[in-house]
Formats: sequence, C-alpha cells, structure tokens
Amino acid sequence: GKTEYDIGDAFEPYRVVVSEGFENPHWVIKENHEYYKPLWNDAKAYIKYLLTDKDVSSKGEYGKEFWGDVVLKKSFVFEFKTCINSELLAAFLNENWVSGFKSEGIYKMAILPSENINKNLTIYVFDGEKVNKYVVPFVAKGLSIKDYDDIISNLYEEDIEEYGVIKEYVANYVYQYLSPDVLIVAKGPKFRNYKNLICEVPEKIRNIQPNSSQDLNDIAKTVLGEDEDDYIRSVDIYETIVFQNLSSIYRIYRDGLLEYKYLHAINSYEKGSEIEALKKALEFINYREKLVSGVDIYLSGIEENNNYYTFTFDYKYNDMAVSFNEYTVNNKDKNKLNHAITVDVNSQRVLSCYWVLKEFKLGKDNLMLNVKFESLFDDIFTLYKDINIKDFSVKDINMSYEVKYSINSQSLEPVWIIETIEGRQYVVPMQKKP
Repeated sequence: GKTEYDIGDAFEPYRVVVSEGFENPHWVIKENHEYYKPLWNDAKAYIKYLLTDKDVSSKGEYGKEFWGDVVLKKSFVFEFKTCINSELLAAFLNENWVSGFKSEGIYKMAILPSENINKNLTIYVFDGEKVNKYVVPFVAKGLSIKDYDDIISNLYEEDIEEYGVIKEYVANYVYQYLSPDVLIVAKGPKFRNYKNLICEVPEKIRNIQPNSSQDLNDIAKTVLGEDEDDYIRSVDIYETIVFQNLSSIYRIYRDGLLEYKYLHAINSYEKGSEIEALKKALEFINYREKLVSGVDIYLSGIEENNNYYTFTFDYKYNDMAVSFNEYTVNNKDKNKLNHAITVDVNSQRVLSCYWVLKEFKLGKDNLMLNVKFESLFDDIFTLYKDINIKDFSVKDINMSYEVKYSINSQSLEPVWIIETIEGRQYVVPMQKKP
C-alpha cells in the first residue's frame, strides 16, 4: 500500500532574512546554513502559539505600509511566496486552529526577540493586506534573547552576502507602489561571483528508445506506480510518450514536460477543502519526485476556483530561484507555463497537471555579475519601452535561473526577475564584468 504523505514536509519558508535593523546588513539564511533549522523550528513553535491562541496578547493592527517599519527593526523574518491561511498552517503543523488568530494567514512573519520590555517576544504577521502585532512568552525549549543576539553577532563574522531593503534607499512617493522589504544590493562591491546551472531533460526520458518496451516499462513504473498494468502505452509521431486508460492520460514530451489529464467530468461536490486538495497534489508530486534531480520543490501559489483548487510549485537551486516565464508547451494549444508545476485538484483526485521535469547541476563557468540595483533599474526601462514609470510596481526582485523550452541540455545564467504587484514578470539579463 501507499504510505500516508506527511504534508508538514512541504511547509518551508521561501526565505529567511535576519537583520539587526536600520542601516545594518540583511542576511538571507540558506537552507543548508547551521542557523536555518533552529530559527525555523522556533518560528513553527510560535506559529502554533498564534494558532492555538496560547498566552497570546494581540497588540494592534496596522496597514500594509507598516511592514516597511517592521523590516527596519532588529528582526528574524520568514517569508512565503503566497499567503498560507490559518487552516493550512494548522494542517501543516498538525494543530487545531482556534479563531483568536486575527490574521488571514501568514504571507510574511517577523520575530522580534528584544522589542518587548517585559522579556516577551513580539511577532508581526503580514497577510498581504494588514500587519498584526502579537506578544507571546518565549517558547520553553527555543532560542533565548541571548541566542538570537549571538546569531546576529556571528553573522557579522561570516563571509555571507549582505543586502539592504529598498525602503532604506527609495523615497516612497516615486513609485506608486513598492514592497518595502525587497532585498537589494546598494553597498559593497558592484560584482559578485556566480556559477551557471546546467539544465537537462531527465536521463530516463532523454535516452528512451521509443520502440523499446523495456524503456517504456521503466518509465511507466515511475510515472504510474501500482496502476501501471491498466494503461495502454504508445509513442506518437512527435516521440511523445503516451500512457492512457479509460479515466486518465499522461503525456511525456521530449523536453521533459509531464502532462496529466483526468478524462471524466468533474463533480463539483468533490471539491472539498483546500487541505484535502493539497494533500492529493502533494501525494501526486511526492510519488514522482524521483524524476527531478538537483533542486528543491516549494509551494509557490494557491488559488481557489469554482470546483477545484490550483496549486503551483517551483524549484530552487541552493536557495536561488529557478523560474519559468511563458514556457511553451509543445502541443496543439501551445499553452504557456509560468511555474515548474501547475496542478488542478479537488479533494478526491488530481484533475490536471503540467510539470516540467528537468535535472539540474552546477556548471563550471565563473560569472562576475553586477548586483547593484541602480543598474537593474536603468536596464529594465531600456529593455521594456512600454513600462510607464508612474504605474510601475515592484512586489519582489529575485535573482533567478530562467528555464527556456528545450529538448537539449542548456546552460542557465542568473537573470533578474522583477515581479509586479499585478503579477507580471519582467526578465532582465544581469550585466557582466567587462
């Protein structure tokens, strides 16, 4: 039988940022850093406090602009790519949720260990719309004020990339809207060293002999699992592998894209809750995760539709984003994908899935790239003539490896990806050292 998937494993922040506050460096704590686990374990314990309303005193609600003040304080910030609602948080942490928690969910959360004079800990929760302040006692087995202070003083000693937040450098009124906590490089050397990333179609798919039943059986096992016997296998004229039975069809394209479709009509009464649907999506992904190597998969978007939910997931390579921007599907619809995985799902089953399967490994090139945000801003307005500076908004700026459609191996170099509040993405190549 199938082991029950622990959805808690899918609960990871998109990034963790530590700072001593105004005009001090902000550091991103990568997942393999020694402080990541203790900080994230602490954060999870405090989220449980908030959800169960245990010893929590609520201290006020602020508009979203206030988040800009929070990130300029001495803080430990945990960000998600999308707002995780209370019901989902409770399921991830295996807790019962009590309704005292005033936020819609957590999009970003800041832990301030030493703001409170009574030796309690302050938490600010930003749900995308408002910022709520909570005060709680320190968790028993967690980090103390001294531990938090030691982490900061040790980070000063380490050779770790430093960032500023945009709020420190840009007068607010210039743009209509700018997320205040966008991390930028404003001080220090202009160029930093990066490696390229090699991206290829997974070997299992790349080396398949279309007329070898052994090859098809191998891949059927990984993709279909224990139901593999009731699927008809074929390879069409475009060398797309097709597995089909009465209710489902899988296609695996030459570029590694896995497309799944459930062929029956969808019953609206099977929609169920977001949790049930997410569990089904995660089981589907977890089962086939072996087809992807070299990257971590994280939850990047949640959308509720009439009869089902859509979840998107993306890849990170050593904490650097790997992104898909209008990645073309090589089918008759030529639809475009903006995420590594897009799953439509209800409480009973996955209804459709597009998943770009790739293998990633670090390349050998040493790239000296310009990380200064002024250069980025000059370039974006040169590159995209249609941007009206008055309407230009910035939700986030990330350095990223962008994957393009290809059936061959490709070498990816970091690019800037600017996400606007409205959900547009602008891709800007990074300047190389002449």
